[in-house]
Amino acid sequence: MTKKFLLISVLIMLAIGIAGASFLFKRSSDSKITATNPNSSTTNNNPKKNTFAKNLSRGQCQGTGTVTFSNLPMAISDIGNVQPYGIMVGAHVIPTSHGYISPADFRGPRDQYPVYAIADGYIVNVSHRGEAVGDNLDPSRVTDEYQLWFEHSCTFYTYYDLLTSLSADLQLVVGKLTGFQNKNVRIPIKAGQVVGRIGGQTVDFGVWNFEKKPAFFANPNSYEEDRPYLDDMFKYFNEPLKNQLLVKAVRVVEPRSGRVDYDMAGKMVGGWFKEGSGGFQGPPGIQDTLGRRAWDGHLAIAYDFIDPSAIKFSVGNWQGAATQFAVKGNTPDPATIGVESGMIKYELTEGGYVDGDTGHTVMLDRVVANPKLKSQNQVKGTALAQLITPDKLKIELFPNKTAAEVTAFTTAAQIYTR
Repeated sequence: MTKKFLLISVLIMLAIGIAGASFLFKRSSDSKITATNPNSSTTNNNPKKNTFAKNLSRGQCQGTGTVTFSNLPMAISDIGNVQPYGIMVGAHVIPTSHGYISPADFRGPRDQYPVYAIADGYIVNVSHRGEAVGDNLDPSRVTDEYQLWFEHSCTFYTYYDLLTSLSADLQLVVGKLTGFQNKNVRIPIKAGQVVGRIGGQTVDFGVWNFEKKPAFFANPNSYEEDRPYLDDMFKYFNEPLKNQLLVKAVRVVEPRSGRVDYDMAGKMVGGWFKEGSGGFQGPPGIQDTLGRRAWDGHLAIAYDFIDPSAIKFSVGNWQGAATQFAVKGNTPDPATIGVESGMIKYELTEGGYVDGDTGHTVMLDRVVANPKLKSQNQVKGTALAQLITPDKLKIELFPNKTAAEVTAFTTAAQIYTR
C-alpha cells in the first residue's frame, strides 16, 4: 500500500512538470503586480485601473467585459485530463491559482502537441524559464519553457505556462529569450491560432476577470492583486467545448474549477505566512538567491483540490523542503478552529487517492466518479497549532513524532500571520 501511495505522489509531481515553483515567474519581472484591497472590484469605474491592464497591457488594452472561448487549448483527443485550481504540491504551498491541462500521452516527445489560442485578443507578455526551480529539483538543470499572457479585454485575461516551444511565427516576432528573460509585446491573435507546443508535461491555464466579485482573503496585501479575481476556467467556453472539457475534469464536485480562497476571518483555515517573511512573494531579494525559495515562509491549512472533504497541511519548510500532508483522522476541521479552541494537534501522514465506492487505489490520469484522499496509517510527524489572535497563528512542527509524544510548544515555535 505504501508503494502505491508513493507512486501516486510521484505521478502528481510529474503531472505538473517543473511547475512546483512556476508562480515565481508568473509575471514579467518588469511588471510588478501590486497589492490592493479587493473588498470591491477595482475595475467598475476605471477598467484600466487593474494591475494586468496597467502592467501587462501597459495602458493599451481595449474594451471591457468577458469573451466567449471558441477554441480548446488543445485538440480534445490530445487532452488526457484537466486538473483544477488549488493544488498544493511541492513549492505550491499556497493553493495554486492555475489549473493544468494534461496531455493524452505523458511519455511523448517534447513539442508533441500543438497549443491553440482559445479566443481573439493580444499576447501582451512572453516569459522564458531557463532552469528548474523548486525543492528536490536540480537548479543547474537547463530548461526551455515559455509563458504567455493574453489580453481579451481590459478586464479579462488568460495565460498559458510550461509551453515547450513557441510557434514559428510567434518566435519570429518575440525573438530569442534565455534564462528568465521576458518581453512585453502586443501581438494580435485569433481563436484557433497555434501559439506553441508541449510534450511530456502539462500546460498551466488560468482565467482572470477583474469585473467579478473578488474572492475573500483575510489580508489581501499579502498576495498579488490578481488572486481574488481568478475566475472559473470552464464557464466561458461555448458548447460543446465546455462539456468536452468537463468530461476530462478530474474534480467531480462543485466548483469543478476548484478554488483558492479558503480564508475565514478568525478561523485557522486558509493561507498563512511566517512573520516577517514577506508574504506570498517572499522576502526582498529572494529571486536572486540559489533556489529562489520564496515559499519557505508559506503555510496552508486547507482542503484537497480533488477531494475537498479532506484536510491538507501544506508547509514551506519541513526539514528543509516544502511538503504536503494528509491529516490522520481528518480532524479537527480548521474551519471550526478559532482563538477559543486553544492548542490543537494534527498528525501528519502521506496520502493517496482511492475510489470512494470501491476503496481501490486510483491515479489522477483518469476521471473517477467518487475520488477520495485517504491518509496512510504511518505518522510522519505532528504539528501543534494555536490561533492566538484572529490573525496570528502559532505553529510548531515535530517530525517523526506522534501526537501522544508531543504535549506542548517549545521555544522553537513560530508565528504566522495573514
